[in-house]
Amino acid sequence: MAKDSTRRDRTLLHNGLLALVLGYPLAIAASGALHQLMRFLGAGPVVGQLTMWVVYPLWIAVIALVFLLPSKRACWIWLALANALAAIACYLLMQAGGSAA
Repeated sequence: MAKDSTRRDRTLLHNGLLALVLGYPLAIAASGALHQLMRFLGAGPVVGQLTMWVVYPLWIAVIALVFLLPSKRACWIWLALANALAAIACYLLMQAGGSAA
């Protein structure tokens, strides 16, 4: 019983620390994608402020969500894929916004 508890504690610590490290670039990339999307849709002057203030709630959401993952491997896969998808979305929206201007 103690071994199972220790394993669970280590998994939670691992996932939390990984979310601290990989969750921040994910939040930055998601904020950048939101910024580009709002500029592409013609939002007003609040774009910069909104995308700046949304970074930390996104980071906290990522940290909270990784504790639902069952294993260390699932945590790595989920965070790596989410970072890649957010970076690709940010890049594609930047290219679409640049060609529209």
